[in-house]
Amino acid sequence: MRFNSMILFVLVFLSCQKTDFPTLEAAKIVGEWEWVVSSGGIAGSTIRAKDVDFTKQIIFKENGKFRKCADNQKDGKGSFEISYVTANEYELELENEIGPLNLNFWGQDTISLYLKNCADCFADTYVRK
Repeated sequence: MRFNSMILFVLVFLSCQKTDFPTLEAAKIVGEWEWVVSSGGIAGSTIRAKDVDFTKQIIFKENGKFRKCADNQKDGKGSFEISYVTANEYELELENEIGPLNLNFWGQDTISLYLKNCADCFADTYVRK
């Protein structure tokens, strides 16, 4: 019984640990984000959330976990890691996703995410919910 209690304590302790962020700014990612616009692609198109019939959200938690949603339904989840690149640019790794993303902060309440090393991909912009 004592052994089971000890294992339970260790599991609870490990699941509650906070992520070490590379800077104070990087810690701003924690919270709920709502997609507002995507731009880019070969044609340089812009797709605004207000002009389409779907929504996208992403939630980042202090414990290094994230959850993606489409139309408020879970669409993916896993762990995330952030590493510092330059002044307001970071690299964001999302478990179970395509590849590393560039992450930019625009003030307190806006972020943009785009696939690293992909000139023809779309950049998604999110605002804090």
